[in-house]
Amino acid sequence: MTLYYVLKNGLEFGEMYKCPSNITISFYPRPIIGSYFLISGIILTIIYFPCFLVMLFSKCRAPSYQLMTLLAIFDLSALTINSIITGALGIQGASFCHYPLLIYCAGAIGLGSWMGGCTICILMALDRCVEINPHFPFAFIFYKPVFRFTMLVVCGYWAFATFFTNPVIFNVHYMSWFFDPNIGKDGDLYHNIPHTINNLFVSVISTPLYIYLCYHLISLNFFLIFLIFPIIIQAVILCFFHATGAYIYVYMQFFPTPPWLIIIGQLAWQYSNGCVCLAYWTLNRTIRNSAIRMMLPKKIRKRFKLHMGIEEQIEAERNDGNNVVASPADAIMAHTAKVAPFLSETTL
Repeated sequence: MTLYYVLKNGLEFGEMYKCPSNITISFYPRPIIGSYFLISGIILTIIYFPCFLVMLFSKCRAPSYQLMTLLAIFDLSALTINSIITGALGIQGASFCHYPLLIYCAGAIGLGSWMGGCTICILMALDRCVEINPHFPFAFIFYKPVFRFTMLVVCGYWAFATFFTNPVIFNVHYMSWFFDPNIGKDGDLYHNIPHTINNLFVSVISTPLYIYLCYHLISLNFFLIFLIFPIIIQAVILCFFHATGAYIYVYMQFFPTPPWLIIIGQLAWQYSNGCVCLAYWTLNRTIRNSAIRMMLPKKIRKRFKLHMGIEEQIEAERNDGNNVVASPADAIMAHTAKVAPFLSETTL
């Protein structure tokens, strides 16, 4: 039974997900770990949202920026499920039969966001390979007409995963999400084969792509490595958490899994979405500076000497009566938008 079925039938469940009238499910509060997921989810969402606005309103329309913008939509919706709602349900100790419609819909949205994010993870890895090697076999994916079709396929894949596959259901005893709602029916009825294929695919494909990236990075000269390294690190961190979460979630759906490993899987899912904004703020100078520009007026930035980019730095030093000569690195960083938009100062 899928979300499409529930919406089509006036928010009524089929027999697979109807809680038996004779079942007694008590609340099982998990205040400590629930508080962690709730608070960390709110913090990560607050940190992520300015970065999302920067990408959304940026004039840059390079494929990498479009992928990052769509990924931000998937990440913010997933953080709402795997962190904020997970934490709130854990603090209360609620299970599926306490809030069946809420948990069912949240599970469908969370699953769709996860599977959509996995496709973006692979595409970003391919994009990094193209940046390292313009003759990479899949470079054609990022040509303008083909890339538009690719983005439509990603959105269609998200819709399929959200509306036409079995959702994940929250289990407060493990503080994680499983396909089996634990209402006394055979657990094999709830297996989600597309989800399993998705997780195996993203795990198997991402590993050789990043081996390829590392191999070609070694062959570059030091200055090019200095420019490209932060970009590669962002994508490696993203796909590390995706691959870890993918492996664990496939394993725990089919085999007995110790509680500590289930928690690690849940944390990997959380940080597959949350690590992106942390990477933006620490490694991506363009997005970080643009977010600060957006949040802080120029007067405040001047007062605290928060000069965002070479232009503001030059202007500030000229106002102080100093002659400034931009370094070769700064000159290159200011004119690389067409090659790697992450390395340039984006004007909103």
